[in-house]
Amino acid sequence: MNLPFVEQRLNQSTQYVGRFAPSPSGPLHLGSLVAALGSYLRARQLGGKWLLRIEDIDPPREQSGATERIQTTLACHGLIWDDEVVYQHDNHSHYEQALTALFVNGHSYYCQCTRKERLANPQGQRCPCAELILAPSTSAIVLRNSLGITEMNDLLLGQISFGEEAKEDFILRRKDGLYAYQLAVVVDDIHAGVTEVVRGADILPATAYQLALYRLFERSPPVYLHLPLVLGENNQKLSKQNHAPALINTNARRNLCTALGFLGLKASANMNDAPVDEILAWATHNWNVTLIADKANAFGNRIDASDSI
Repeated sequence: MNLPFVEQRLNQSTQYVGRFAPSPSGPLHLGSLVAALGSYLRARQLGGKWLLRIEDIDPPREQSGATERIQTTLACHGLIWDDEVVYQHDNHSHYEQALTALFVNGHSYYCQCTRKERLANPQGQRCPCAELILAPSTSAIVLRNSLGITEMNDLLLGQISFGEEAKEDFILRRKDGLYAYQLAVVVDDIHAGVTEVVRGADILPATAYQLALYRLFERSPPVYLHLPLVLGENNQKLSKQNHAPALINTNARRNLCTALGFLGLKASANMNDAPVDEILAWATHNWNVTLIADKANAFGNRIDASDSI
């Protein structure tokens, strides 16, 4: 499939490229730090790039000043990214190119149904809108998910099987004109040449849809590594929607050691007093995916797949 934006890829080599892609819906919390740290250590240990992308495609959810706070918090914790920060609001032309390619190849259709109406369709039955000619200006754009990816391999969790919902059609662009996460994340990762995605297990169910897009775009998907979620006292994952406490930048050393412990790296007691750079150097040297605990529980711990951490 012809994707003009691929010709502008930031990475043309076989170098490892990872990324951290938070949404500016609030400040970073401990769960965010675990995801950022896991992806950072993986990239640094393999001598690759670690990119930062701000996923700001949903303005109603954005919190004023969050973009700046995210970057400040990462820097205070020594997590310095390569290249310039990428903002999704700068990539709308890429999303439109991808939408056009899918539509002209018969892989999408316009839909005017509400979410409730779409969910009311019998499982496995396509929305009636797929057979109608509807006005683009008042419609969502939906993918004809004819592939229905139901299995994948995760670097940490092993072989994963998805339920029947993985075969359902899904939105690419909303009625209000905002681009859906599934489309934007795949297009951005293709453009950046991302070779591996390390993120929280709450996003695991969405991976089936993303793999379907990779196959339709005729592009090789990245390797995936989904980390267990950090749960709060109420057994819900720490998230911005659940008002998880923001990281305190002056406690960066302690925050890093806590996050490292969650990732299976038990630092010595005196490491809490070590400089941030020293902590990260030690962690990079000792990083090992097999040390991460609670692998079997990660999938069941997901709460809300819409929160991009």
